[in-house]
Amino acid sequence: MAILHGCPGVKVTIVSNGQALNEYPDEDMAFNNKDYSAPLSRRAMAYIECTSDTEFGIKWEITPEYKPEVPHTHLRFRSFLDGKRIGGDTVRTSPSSSWSATMSDTCDRINDHEVVLRKLIFKTIKKVDDMDSARVKADAKLADGLGEILVVVHRCNKIGSVQNSRRHNPAPRTQTTTEIAEKALKGRAISHGVGFGPDTRVHRPQHASAAKVSYVDGVQLPLCIFRFKYRSREALQQELIIPRSPSPDLVIGPLNLRNENNANASLSKEERLAQLKREIEEIKSEVKDEEGSQAPRKRERDASGEQAGGRANKASRHSRAEPIECIDLTED
Repeated sequence: MAILHGCPGVKVTIVSNGQALNEYPDEDMAFNNKDYSAPLSRRAMAYIECTSDTEFGIKWEITPEYKPEVPHTHLRFRSFLDGKRIGGDTVRTSPSSSWSATMSDTCDRINDHEVVLRKLIFKTIKKVDDMDSARVKADAKLADGLGEILVVVHRCNKIGSVQNSRRHNPAPRTQTTTEIAEKALKGRAISHGVGFGPDTRVHRPQHASAAKVSYVDGVQLPLCIFRFKYRSREALQQELIIPRSPSPDLVIGPLNLRNENNANASLSKEERLAQLKREIEEIKSEVKDEEGSQAPRKRERDASGEQAGGRANKASRHSRAEPIECIDLTED
């Protein structure tokens, strides 16, 4: 969960299948946005691992830890996916109260009584080797913000209400990026973009009025900013956010420990080192025993003279010399 040290009590998480996705710190912490800015202590930057064709949602939270520094009546959450505003919510703040909401789909009004909902989905992006300058230039603009979920939170005061404009949007404003020129990514390991599920028509009459608010700090200076870069596991490994999986052929470890990883997972480093030393001594002892069992056979072969060397070999040559025959020359 992305937690802000400079703004406790305001939280944002990315959820999928009812669980918050694992977060990995973004050590860079660089944030270059022409529309919004916030102090470092009020910026939460993280990577998350995503899976293709999986639905997800953005969960906003306010807990009793939130203590307003300046008077205001509401907090407004505004969410952006791949650089495009996708939705938000405005909630009244009160001491020691909790609130949470999850946005898991887009909402487009098609008439005064109906809206169309579309689920948020992680979609794989195909990278193409297209060197056409016009294509690369267009895709470079498309890549700005691609692979990112941005949430900005503003302090605001309700100052009245305004009549709804009754605007309808029969053509969906949600477009999925399916492929992009690899050169336009400029070396970034972007693997996914946001996609959208099929249309679901829902009866939801439009309210006659909407709340009118003023921003305490101005639109460009939100209370806090949350940014999540979503990547596949392979892309996270490529960017060295998580370690690469070791090759099975390169795994080196004690023989017994290879099959007892789960049982020894709770051992400390000192205990594992001691166990490793014991196993090394056992292996040395086994090697010595094998050498000792081979020594008598070697001596037997030496005694037989078949493979003796050195002085023993010389003695062997004397023992195989022909016997001396004596001839009596006095006989006729």
